[in-house]
Amino acid sequence: MRDTAGRTSSRIDPETAWTVVTDSPLKGLAMARESGAILAWDERNQLYLFDLHGDSLSQSRVPGPVLSGAISDEGSVIALLVEGSETECLLLDADFQVRDQKVAPTDSTFVTIDPHGRYVAIGTRHGLLHLINRYGRPAGRIETLDTIAHFCFVPDRSIAIGAAAFGMMLAVAIDPGRAGRLETEILWQERLMSSVGRLAVSGDGGMILASCYTLGIQKFDLRGRNEGSYHLGGTVSHAVPDFPGRSIAAATLEGDLALMNSAGNVRWRTTLPRPVTSLEMDPLGRYLVYGHASGEIVRLDLLGGAPGRSSPRPSRRIASRETASAPARGPSGGGVREPDWMVPAVETESQAETAVLAVTSEPPAIAVFSSPHRLQLFATDGRKLGQSPNLAGVGRLLRTAPGWLAAATDRQILLNDLRKETSRRIDVSLVELTHLAIRPDDFGLLLVQERDRIGRLSVDGRWIWKQELRSAIEEIAIGAYGFVVASTNGGELLVFDPAGEATVGLTYPPIDPPLVIEAPDDAPPPLAWITFSRRAQLLRGHDLRGRVLWERPTPWEGWALHRLGSFAVATSADGSALVCTTQGELAPTSTAPGEASDLFSVDASGAPIRISRRDVHVIDAALDGRVRWRTILSQPPGPIAAGPPGVAVLVGRSLAWFRDNPAPIP
Repeated sequence: MRDTAGRTSSRIDPETAWTVVTDSPLKGLAMARESGAILAWDERNQLYLFDLHGDSLSQSRVPGPVLSGAISDEGSVIALLVEGSETECLLLDADFQVRDQKVAPTDSTFVTIDPHGRYVAIGTRHGLLHLINRYGRPAGRIETLDTIAHFCFVPDRSIAIGAAAFGMMLAVAIDPGRAGRLETEILWQERLMSSVGRLAVSGDGGMILASCYTLGIQKFDLRGRNEGSYHLGGTVSHAVPDFPGRSIAAATLEGDLALMNSAGNVRWRTTLPRPVTSLEMDPLGRYLVYGHASGEIVRLDLLGGAPGRSSPRPSRRIASRETASAPARGPSGGGVREPDWMVPAVETESQAETAVLAVTSEPPAIAVFSSPHRLQLFATDGRKLGQSPNLAGVGRLLRTAPGWLAAATDRQILLNDLRKETSRRIDVSLVELTHLAIRPDDFGLLLVQERDRIGRLSVDGRWIWKQELRSAIEEIAIGAYGFVVASTNGGELLVFDPAGEATVGLTYPPIDPPLVIEAPDDAPPPLAWITFSRRAQLLRGHDLRGRVLWERPTPWEGWALHRLGSFAVATSADGSALVCTTQGELAPTSTAPGEASDLFSVDASGAPIRISRRDVHVIDAALDGRVRWRTILSQPPGPIAAGPPGVAVLVGRSLAWFRDNPAPIP
């Protein structure tokens, strides 16, 4: 650059040009060095492409988690490895239109693209690199003794540089052969007694940088000679040069970001609030683009203090734009938000870890049940509504019904009438309460003691009926007209009429007692119950007496069954989910990754939603995977609950509240 007097200036005065935030935590980032387009993908399988001004060019979703991604320097070809029943390699154009889609080689780990967009390399765990052309046709392969973890094409040479995750670097000559095939030859191999976190090259390959964590940045030339190392005093995870190799940007796991010259002299350095997970440098060394796991993507202008430069733009969420793309598409609707309020809720970390939360909707309230068995109620504006006396016994259960909330230990039950703002302790002697369901307005309470004694109790503590069973109860549910259903370890689905008389509605293997719920809202008669046999992988609809009306197989063993408004949602141990309608029709809900611990609920409109906790993130998403909102907390979240009014989370000792239908975030 030149100053106003026309003299060359080398002053480094970085300035943030813009910050954009992805809908979900950022998983990866790549930059087209010639066109300046920036490709990003997040943990909810959302793809983003935006320009150097931070403006969105395209958005789309792919049908599975992205393992690895790359974009050619001119931005015309995008390659993705996408997980599914089989890992696939997708070749897309700049509008996310699919150019080719094929099954990737077994155990594929990464993908990279020739700078000119002519060839794609796919690495595997078996020491093989598969080369395909931009149309997806095989173009050759490279076989090595060590498994290659990083691979870079040199822009100005017919050479590529590779590195194993530990112990080896190599150079490969790549030349055109016959019939569109490539001829490959290993030029050199060098042992490197260090793990490599990132490999990057300058335009002519004269500077090869291996980020070797505690051993710093190891520098090689194009002939494989080690020319020394650069040390930043931290654990270097990323080091990238500009195109001529005059400047080097580096980042450490401790959160440092630095700019060096080719001699290794640090020209500028700063400490970021959180470590960088992706780092790219403009070919001319004018700016950096880096991303954080939180989802923030930042452009940092290195010569930001130059006269006449425009002022930086504020942080914002990436703007949605409709695109015509072949992968499953969906406009982004989420944004990063802060809690509507936070108030102290418990006194110790131990209480926070073991607390149980619930959200009620009629009227809206948040319940926190913590040791020593103390129930606290909060309004949705953060006001404390009251606190109950301690309950005797062990364990904590919270159950809700319209207008009611029950808190229980293994020995006592406290019933709260939320409309009248009154509470009563149920005067009944209990021994080892294991199951509880409530519907005080027209049924009362359904209890199971010691897993084999089931009974119906009125709200004033009178037993309506009690039964002692021959086998332990797994699941219970209250249905219409005072009927009750229970699955047992003895292989029976028992239906109890209003007087407590039991009939066997279904038999099953004792090792596979099904999950059971009342039929969803507005279920047409005679549907009364839905069960999920986990090992048998069967969803069934039942009438009021337990007879099977329909059954549907699931593609995996079950984990949980949820009643959400007009739907039932079945989930697996890996977080996969299926929506089941009242007619027994099944549909997958999302290709986004999930976990068994995810929370399912409904929003204020009655639509099903999924709440996920990922490290310091809480993510609220629709069942199709689209993120509604997410938050980045100061520490990993604790117990969580959700309902139509919103989501409640314990963060440390404080209760945080996120109301539903938040205002759009600019």
